[in-house]
Amino acid sequence: MALPELIFFGIDWVSFSIDFLEFYALYLAISLSLNLEFGYTGVPNFGKVLFIAGGAALGGILSGQLAARILGIGANEDYIAFSARIINSVNTQIVNDPLLAAGLLAFSLVIAALIGGALGFLASYPAIRLREDYLGMLLLGMAQFFDVVLRVLTQSQPISVPDPFYYWSTQGSGVETLVDMVVMVVFAIAVYFFIEKVVRSPLGRTLRAVRDNEDASAALGKDNAKIRRNVLIVASALAAMAGALYSFYAGSFEYDTWTRFAWTFWPFLIVIIGGAGNDSGVAVGTFFFTLIYKGLQQEQPALQPYIFFNANWLQDLLLAALLLAILFLRPEGIVRERSSYTLRKGTLGTIVRESGVEEGGAGAKGPGFFGRLMSRFRRKSESQPAKETG
Repeated sequence: MALPELIFFGIDWVSFSIDFLEFYALYLAISLSLNLEFGYTGVPNFGKVLFIAGGAALGGILSGQLAARILGIGANEDYIAFSARIINSVNTQIVNDPLLAAGLLAFSLVIAALIGGALGFLASYPAIRLREDYLGMLLLGMAQFFDVVLRVLTQSQPISVPDPFYYWSTQGSGVETLVDMVVMVVFAIAVYFFIEKVVRSPLGRTLRAVRDNEDASAALGKDNAKIRRNVLIVASALAAMAGALYSFYAGSFEYDTWTRFAWTFWPFLIVIIGGAGNDSGVAVGTFFFTLIYKGLQQEQPALQPYIFFNANWLQDLLLAALLLAILFLRPEGIVRERSSYTLRKGTLGTIVRESGVEEGGAGAKGPGFFGRLMSRFRRKSESQPAKETG
């Protein structure tokens, strides 16, 4: 069963919507992980591409080797040199084994998370005690070193990776892309709620304290270096999983795909225009970024006769103009950073209302929000029966 076509103004809106959501979910997950590092903790990870490409490369390659061994394909051959032929045979066989395909997907995501976390630890170990500017430069240098390694590894030809969604390609035109999009969207939603859970916990306040005033957080007994290291590990694991999902979508791995511009600058641009330290702002920033990028990509042939330069440059020019406009007019981003409540708003409202009624009655002016909270907690502690001493 092929996906239906809905064509207006020469655009298939079904296909465009799937591609739009797939791209949006990918960059949302990556930008959220960067926001956890940069927006909440103040770690300027200028080497973001290192962790994304690391998860994509090793996760995809190891899953391909595992599938080839399980299916007995290319046992005596060099996987890197003959990956295209080996993976073609692997995909032909896993199309009839959805359980193996699902296992390969889960295995790849787990391996990518472990590799991303390990790279995050290795990157943080020598550098996490440095100041922000030196830390950012060292992470950038490590990413450049990894880029050289990738160039050597894939200089002759791209490395193919297995396609765990290949079964759906037999179900109709566009169905595989739809399933791949659904998986990416579910992953991005999971990343969003995971980070929201983290930043709305007491740990979230600790991250902001490390970002805003390291001396004050250290005076309160917080290990700033350990906190930033752990954040870098977790965020790198999430970014690596997103990279692994993209490698399945692309079907192969080559160094030209993993540029600092696309996988470091763009996530920073998204976080800045959306609003650092705010997951909702990152979601909004990713939407505008995807709208400009994919919209212009769709309309490039139609726009080319009306402009005097290459239409491929139009995306970068408009994104740069948007970034400059945000920095001049609203430097805090489209959505400002807000305080994160560790309790639900309904719970806080109930506490405030009950405290106001008990202390001054309806319409009375109480001692203030925090005063009412402290008063309520004191009454709760006084109402507890005292423990008997022996």
